[in-house]
Amino acid sequence: MTLRAHSGATARRLPGWRRSVALVATALALSGAPIATAEPGDVPLGLPALGLGTSLTFPGAEHQVSVNIPLLPGLVPTALVGTIQLPPHVARGSLEVHSGERLIDRVELPLVPRGPIRLSLSGAEVVDNAISVTVTSSLISEAGACVIDWLGRPLTMVEAGVIYSGEEQQPTTVADFLPPVLQKLTVYLPADPKKVESAAAMSLTTAVIARYGNQQVAVDVRPTQPGAAVPDHPPGLLERQVVIGESADFGLRLAGGPTPVLTVNGNEKTLPDQMRLLVSDLAKVAISSAATAVALPPAPQLAPDSTTLGALGQTQLSSTAIGPVRVDVGIDQSRLGRPAKDVRVRLRGSYTPLPDTLNGQLTVSAGTTYIDSWPVDGSGRIDRWISIPNAALGRFTTLSVTFQQAGLTHGCGLEAPLTLTIDPSSEVTSATATPPIPGGFGALPQALLPDVQIGLRTPGFADTVRAVTVLTGLQRLTTIPLRPELVTFDQAVASKSPAVLISANGDVPESISLPLRQTDAGLALTGEDGKTIARITTDPKTPFASLQSTWSGGRTVVVGASSDTPEHLDRVLGWLNADLNRWSRLHGAVLFQAGDRQPEFLDPATAAPTTTDSSEMTSLAKILTGAGAAVVLLGVLAGVVVLVRRGRR
Repeated sequence: MTLRAHSGATARRLPGWRRSVALVATALALSGAPIATAEPGDVPLGLPALGLGTSLTFPGAEHQVSVNIPLLPGLVPTALVGTIQLPPHVARGSLEVHSGERLIDRVELPLVPRGPIRLSLSGAEVVDNAISVTVTSSLISEAGACVIDWLGRPLTMVEAGVIYSGEEQQPTTVADFLPPVLQKLTVYLPADPKKVESAAAMSLTTAVIARYGNQQVAVDVRPTQPGAAVPDHPPGLLERQVVIGESADFGLRLAGGPTPVLTVNGNEKTLPDQMRLLVSDLAKVAISSAATAVALPPAPQLAPDSTTLGALGQTQLSSTAIGPVRVDVGIDQSRLGRPAKDVRVRLRGSYTPLPDTLNGQLTVSAGTTYIDSWPVDGSGRIDRWISIPNAALGRFTTLSVTFQQAGLTHGCGLEAPLTLTIDPSSEVTSATATPPIPGGFGALPQALLPDVQIGLRTPGFADTVRAVTVLTGLQRLTTIPLRPELVTFDQAVASKSPAVLISANGDVPESISLPLRQTDAGLALTGEDGKTIARITTDPKTPFASLQSTWSGGRTVVVGASSDTPEHLDRVLGWLNADLNRWSRLHGAVLFQAGDRQPEFLDPATAAPTTTDSSEMTSLAKILTGAGAAVVLLGVLAGVVVLVRRGRR
């Protein structure tokens, strides 16, 4: 099974699990999107491939954006390119690029709604194997329009990327094997892998995804046959190839030449150490073509009750604008290291003191939930505890702090800008939530941190790649490394630790409380309290597969299963990997696929009826309307015959 970049037609011809993961590289290749302003001989890389987001936004009449661009082996950045989306009422505008105090380039903006732009990076100062530049926008409004900011419709550079020149250099030492930017990792496993080899593939792929953070690294797992050539293709741009095998002769060995491949060998005791060496900073000292790690300890990970915004990755917390000023503070539960509740933030910071003719107010909200507000004073200081309601918590919660002023103004073009700053040292406290808040997919990946057990109902290559697909998908949601431990299926079922279970044949024990379970009579929908919400009689010939997240046995369990139709489970996983943003959009508790339909989300918590129907028969629509899933299930489950009242058999 591989994650090769196939065309859509080719992917459709692939049987079963091959088709499901073949879509990954296709999606990632498209995420970099060809850049219109690239010229022959250029090497364009989109911002997503560099982990720099998807676009650059310039709100206000003047705005600065800092961009750190890595140098790559043999490749030097020469231009920043993209498509400019111009806001309305702009008479003239420009973009400037500075490296420190030095002006690198200035370009007048095309006065069209959308137009290409190319900003030179030649001459930018190189620091720590990267260049750091500041891009500054300047907009002048049309005569009579008197626009002082474009916060609602800012100047935006979309389809943005960096043009590199040169030719990629292939690694010659273990220290240089992983480049600053990685587009694809190809892992070779025996077609019938042993447990230690499957475990190594899971550990390596999740560690690499964690190491590269926001970069959209494609993962391609391929089987090797005895006597077959490895690797089976020359590496693509910024691709690295790794061969994993069990051997008493443990270590990492890099074969040089135009198609370098890294061989990682070891046994159950030594192979995990080799994986940790490869992805750790210790690899920098391995300046030869071979290296060996002996008893490297795993990095400790603690989930403290108190931390700071800076420790949660929130370091750029300042904004300047004319009119309302807003700073968004992100609370990432995975960075807290656990499912959290009762989250409190001691907001500390400063704002521009207002003159006597003006008054103002600070307001804090979480999404659409109002939390607190208070009037400003002449001190210009902020020091206030903010409690985030548990109902407003998500996998990632945005706390918005807004500074507004009111009173006597000075007329168009004469207003002074205001600055609002939140101190990254602001304290954040929380408690462990059991069960997680929110539940279902919203509890991932924080409810699996740091150690998660993996159970394969049918150990082998196919289930190994399915587990890799789930683990790498969840790892993309956080920079905190997951630490997968491959155990037997029965051990993972009986354990008290968080677990990922792969059962492509659908054999999931009753001890695992699934929100949606297939029975001999059809489907049973279960609420958070473990009670059956609905029973649906279906045609047993209708193929069914799902990926579910559940709180079972005092821990979170992620289950990938099917009605003994593994190709449908692969279809669910392939659908997620076809657009990697779908992993961050996981919601509800169930992602299911039946028949020939596309996968659908379902949340039993919102599907539960608010009142008990006194009649013997309860309609499917009445029970599931609240979740918006009635039409979905009615259309998908073509064999629906009867839905019996809760508790009736």
